[in-house]
Amino acid sequence: MLTVAVSGSSHSEWLVEQAEALATRLRVPWEALHVETPAADRDSPRGLRAAAALAMAARLGATIARVPAASAADGIRAHLRTTLIRHLVLGHTAEGHRHWFRNPGIADRLLAEEEDLAVHRFTHAREKDHGRRISSARPASSVPVRHYLLSAAAVALTLVVAGLLQAFVGLRPLDLLFLFPVIAAAARLGLGPALLAVVLSVLGYNYFLLRPLNAFSLHAPLNLVMGGVLGAVAVYTSTITARLRGRLVLSDRSAQENASIATLAQKLTRDADWDTTARTVCEHVHRLFGVQTTMYREVDGVLCHVASIPGEVRLGPVNQAALDWAWTRGEAAGVGTAVLGAADWQFHPLKTSLGTLAVLGLARDDGRDPVNAVQKLLLQTLVAQAALAHERLRLEDRMREAAQA
Repeated sequence: MLTVAVSGSSHSEWLVEQAEALATRLRVPWEALHVETPAADRDSPRGLRAAAALAMAARLGATIARVPAASAADGIRAHLRTTLIRHLVLGHTAEGHRHWFRNPGIADRLLAEEEDLAVHRFTHAREKDHGRRISSARPASSVPVRHYLLSAAAVALTLVVAGLLQAFVGLRPLDLLFLFPVIAAAARLGLGPALLAVVLSVLGYNYFLLRPLNAFSLHAPLNLVMGGVLGAVAVYTSTITARLRGRLVLSDRSAQENASIATLAQKLTRDADWDTTARTVCEHVHRLFGVQTTMYREVDGVLCHVASIPGEVRLGPVNQAALDWAWTRGEAAGVGTAVLGAADWQFHPLKTSLGTLAVLGLARDDGRDPVNAVQKLLLQTLVAQAALAHERLRLEDRMREAAQA
């Protein structure tokens, strides 16, 4: 097996082409691997480029693998442990400039850790930027004003508690109490509100609790130490919390996709006829992607409509041509594909070793591509599950015909 690591950089599709050519020369099967990290955003330009490169690899005959992991290096190592890989293709530009790999020595370490692994590094010349540079970074999300108000309220409450303890109990010093609002703001509200809590804590402690009372002495060493410690705690807590939250989102998303695939597989194993199977597939895809779905299959040499969700479907000439193409050529056709892109529907053949057994159609009311680039891998997996279910029905029909004969 040859595996190409797709990062989502500007030359990902070029790297896929090089991997396909290398796999052809070596005469080995190949796959495209994308490691989805917590910092990655599927809707960012980088995420869309990765999805486009994976779709291109699928068209060229590669299998697709998407692995969630804390980092790209961890994802590649985990995939190497579970898959028999002898050739790994990496983009040298992305690695050398740390666009994807956090550690520039990942290739050397993989070679040291894996005895029978050959790493192929393809160097791609960096394209010069012309005009305005388009950033692929995720846009910074604005923090609600109420988060800053909550942070200020937490510091005020801490000041009240510290003042009461100082007045009635006589405890000194009380600067450690301000760790609580800072840590809470960093963990729950974000870095901005946490830094605001740091500033308010230092000012409040200096004015209300540090002698001389009701006066600012900002140059006192205690203020500098307190501000530095609270600031470091705020940054560290916010960073760790963001990473954990990103991993949780990534884990939940991966679990939901896997659960969706497993749910469809379980439903299809219970269906015993063509109509029920077709309706199950249409309902599942409609509910998952929020699109119109329809299913066609051949009955006595004629392509017939089997099921549609949510209602009946009438295909125009262009859509009918896309349906016929998917059925006869065994290739996806319609909107969002390279074949008959003017159609309103997108048709996917349910193709197995027995041939094309049925065709699944998807469409949106606004005429756009029914499934965006980051969802295509999930759709392809569901289509493969549906194709296997239809293959089972075809084999059962043949067995009944042989038994009757």
